[in-house]
Amino acid sequence: MPWKWWGALLPSGFYVTHGLCLTGWTFNAITPLPLYLQELENYGLRARLSECLNTLTNINSDGEILWEKKVLDVDALRSDTVGLYWAVQGDGKQEYLVIGGSPASLEHGLNVFGSLDIVHCANVLIKAASKELKTLLPAFQRWQCRRIDITGNFVLPDVASVKQALRQLCLADGGRRKASNIARGGDSVYWNATSDLAKGKAYHKGAQLRMLVKKGRIEATEELLNMADRLLRLEHTRGARWFRRLAEGGRNWFDLKVSELSDLFTDFFSRVVEGVEVKDMDRHSLVALIAASNGITEGRAAAAFTTYRNIRADGFDVVKDFMPKATWYLHLKYLRSAGISDADMQMGNVVQFRPVRIVLAQPVTSWEEIRRAA
Repeated sequence: MPWKWWGALLPSGFYVTHGLCLTGWTFNAITPLPLYLQELENYGLRARLSECLNTLTNINSDGEILWEKKVLDVDALRSDTVGLYWAVQGDGKQEYLVIGGSPASLEHGLNVFGSLDIVHCANVLIKAASKELKTLLPAFQRWQCRRIDITGNFVLPDVASVKQALRQLCLADGGRRKASNIARGGDSVYWNATSDLAKGKAYHKGAQLRMLVKKGRIEATEELLNMADRLLRLEHTRGARWFRRLAEGGRNWFDLKVSELSDLFTDFFSRVVEGVEVKDMDRHSLVALIAASNGITEGRAAAAFTTYRNIRADGFDVVKDFMPKATWYLHLKYLRSAGISDADMQMGNVVQFRPVRIVLAQPVTSWEEIRRAA
């Protein structure tokens, strides 16, 4: 799984991780540590950190500062952020160091696939922060965890299938877990969005990566972006309140096993995802069927297929008004001959080829797995 880490030293001590990958899941966690600036003198940090009180600094994997700004709450950072974040915070009585970020992006340049090993993720962040601060930071045992994001990537046939799955998830009834919002043209669905105990999110990974590339935050080849376009990303967050309860129960965050983290992910999403199914339109098969049914070239069949997909996206009447009349009726003839009914087109129904079910226990764990699923 990909993981992303957020770490923070708080009076009660927390640590955050966010975005690494091992078994096909993404893990995000925050872990601050009860380490205050008085103690940091032993590590040569006090003078350096005092200059940065309540300032959040973002650097890339090469140690270059991307931006700095005043901020009080690292927990409010978006889950799709990349790189390392650190800040010195204070409450008027004590001052403490906060670190966080994406281990996957620090190790691999992209926050898609990483590791579900929580200690490994912590060490990636601590090493990156030590390099940036030019000092030796305490070992992971000195940090506590505030937030983890456990995520899984699920490969679907195409972009339309991802959008279709998100629309279904937005309407999925999971008892007390009901989708509260869908935004950005159907790219994101949220559950319990403001909870500091447990919350979830589903989104289109390809759209998110393309946005980050456009903003200059990451670099990715067109091949990787095309593969990411087929990824439905599910992200489950356990927040500060959950980690406080864990500590009160006598457990350390760094003793959490991979199986426990994956179970948290499955338990949260099983109520809303199990049963969600999309239909693989199998573009190549459908184009071939249209061509064979009408005795036309594959190019003409592909044009008719595009009209069908436009009808699904924009509606029957919108596409009809947009296209030349002769082309419109010709494409309708081709589609009907291939067995696509007027009801399918007018209602935006998906042609019933093979069903594709999202199986929570089977996230993809690498780009190579996506290639094999093509």
